[in-house]
Amino acid sequence: MRRTREQVSHLSPSSFPGAVLCRDLTLQTDNGRVSLRRGTPLTEALGRIPQSAGDTELHLLVPDEDDITQEAASEQIARALVGSGLQSTEPHQGQVDLRTATTGVLRIDAEAVIRLNETGLTLIATALDGRVVEPDETVAIIKASELLVSSAAVQQALQGIDRSPVIQVRPFARKRVALLAGDRIREQNLNVSSKHLAAGLERYGAELSEVRKIPDDPAGIAATYRELLDAGIELILVAGSIVLDPEDPFLIALEQINATLVRRGAPIDPGTMFWVARRDDVHFFGLASCEMYGKLSIIDLFLPYALAGETIDNALISRLGYGGLLNDTHIARRPAAWRQE
Repeated sequence: MRRTREQVSHLSPSSFPGAVLCRDLTLQTDNGRVSLRRGTPLTEALGRIPQSAGDTELHLLVPDEDDITQEAASEQIARALVGSGLQSTEPHQGQVDLRTATTGVLRIDAEAVIRLNETGLTLIATALDGRVVEPDETVAIIKASELLVSSAAVQQALQGIDRSPVIQVRPFARKRVALLAGDRIREQNLNVSSKHLAAGLERYGAELSEVRKIPDDPAGIAATYRELLDAGIELILVAGSIVLDPEDPFLIALEQINATLVRRGAPIDPGTMFWVARRDDVHFFGLASCEMYGKLSIIDLFLPYALAGETIDNALISRLGYGGLLNDTHIARRPAAWRQE
């Protein structure tokens, strides 16, 4: 592209095909004020500027053969990034917004966003990966960085990101949750914690289907695990386990049902004594006492992932240590309506 300045009286709609204004312009005319924003096509500008303002100078960008407008580039980038559960808005001042179409957990390929922003061609700002969303929330804005952009440059920047959606919403599909409590948990405390957990699960459309107090016997615990899995339970919460004990019966029982212990402890506070296991697509969460009574804790961070059917692995847990001081950061992972509570 090239930049030029021309008087209105010297211009016609065909003078510079595809040209756009690169500076804002405000004119006071007999019929009122005329305001034109940068990015306005020359053809539109000439249609709005009265003949009496013929000596007005316009600052223009004239495209090269390969150039496309900022709006067209922003739309192209948005189409490449958007996944299920999202809708794109029409461009406004060169920007496309991504808005949620459903309730769920927001998943973002942060590395892909960073790579695109490093090109200098794109301006992409997003909410946090793992944020709980409700319908009609803006979770990303996408904008090409210039008023005219090389089409080839856009295509080159987007190479390699089409393997999976960069931004998507995974709906909450898991509904049935069980809570098991060992010998360390008193019956009264179990009743209180189950009420808090049930209330928290309701926000995700899930229910606490089973609450059981069982002895600290590995064989009996393994049998209970199998019974719950056979009954279609989709997430199992365990209270009364001690993650630092190599012979904790709840952890030994995982081996007996061929479950995989994903992680002992987590770089999250509150939640360092949390553990995660998985058999097939069912997760097991080992809860410390601070996670059982409705206070902010690691379960608030991981429940959305589990209930949306996302795999919680060591890589995800490790990555969430950045920003893992939940009292400082978790508010940014909650829907706007929840933040007032």
